[in-house]
Amino acid sequence: GDLNLPRALFTEKAFPENEAVLTTSIDRGPMSGLGNVFLYEHRMGARAQFEASVPVAVESIAGTWVRGLGDVAVAMKHALFHSRERGGIVSGGVEAILPTGSEEHGLGRGVTIVEPFLAFGQILPSDGFLQVHTGLEFPTNTAKSAREVFVRTAVGKSFMEGRWGRSWSPMVELLAIHEFAIGEPTMLDVVPQVQVTLSRRQHL
Repeated sequence: GDLNLPRALFTEKAFPENEAVLTTSIDRGPMSGLGNVFLYEHRMGARAQFEASVPVAVESIAGTWVRGLGDVAVAMKHALFHSRERGGIVSGGVEAILPTGSEEHGLGRGVTIVEPFLAFGQILPSDGFLQVHTGLEFPTNTAKSAREVFVRTAVGKSFMEGRWGRSWSPMVELLAIHEFAIGEPTMLDVVPQVQVTLSRRQHL
């Protein structure tokens, strides 16, 4: 459990675990809406993990509200290496994104995507941490979605409220996505954030 680092918003953790997460987001602008994603992760033995992600969205498109299921994703992850003494863990996995969402209503991409990935976690001195998540996306129809490579990096530090108190983990994510299409630039994002445990046991 020492290698179970704080959960970032976009960077996949290398640590296999049992977890249920509900993420809610509110979008403003030309396509405003409310999105919910339920993520279920289940440990399989000491090293493997199965996960399923189910998005449900309510969106306003050209003044008309639509709601429905988005593209469901299923994935397998396996810890390839870990060392408590070195404070590091490396996992590999593959995710399949299924075209279950309505492409017409903007709820899905309309194509199956296979995504092999690697995830790395490293404990840094003074309760710092570094996480890296990188992979490739291979759509079954490149006319609808381009092949792409992504790198997501999260770096931060945890602060404890006493020995057995809440944990505060400010961090920043650096996100890079590059599509394998002529003339497409690499998209970069910086995402500052903070994770706060709700309970002193730190399980919420």
